[in-house]
Amino acid sequence: MKQIIFLISLVSIMTSCNGQTANNTLSLANFTFSSIFGTTKADSTNTYCLLGTGFFRTPRSENSDSLITDWITKHPKAIVIPVSALVPSMTDDKNSGITYCWLVDGNDTINNYLIRNGCFPGGTMQRPQTWSEMPRKEKSLYKDIEKPNINVLIDKKAYTNFIEQIKSAEKFASDNKLGIWLNPEKYR
Repeated sequence: MKQIIFLISLVSIMTSCNGQTANNTLSLANFTFSSIFGTTKADSTNTYCLLGTGFFRTPRSENSDSLITDWITKHPKAIVIPVSALVPSMTDDKNSGITYCWLVDGNDTINNYLIRNGCFPGGTMQRPQTWSEMPRKEKSLYKDIEKPNINVLIDKKAYTNFIEQIKSAEKFASDNKLGIWLNPEKYR
């Protein structure tokens, strides 16, 4: 049932997400991924990331890169759905950006696949908060630097449905002691 809801949400995303249409979705064929980061030849200033929050310091299983490569190889017709973007991502290049994305092929997503296999904790699939969503305490960390400019590119319903799937995938990985859940103390 959750997969049916997710599929309906994806159709909604591809037809109504902040002006994106199925014609504007990005094809995985145009990307080169190295681990969790992807780029396109057409736009060298923007980076795409398979993880949302905490991607720099998150625990990862030893086989995460090979599972990413394997999934991408098996899903050449997948599409890339931008979820949120940090613009600019580099202070010296105002055109730069880093975009959290989902790779989707039918009812399968690499993001869910990675969590279900214990490659990363489920929390890494949360999108970063916008300035208006941040608690005051977190905002205070930015008093001497430029505040982050996060653009949300996905509707709330689709995002909520996706996060519910991630929670189930993480429980599966944890219950079955897969990846980082085999020896959680090692990844703390």
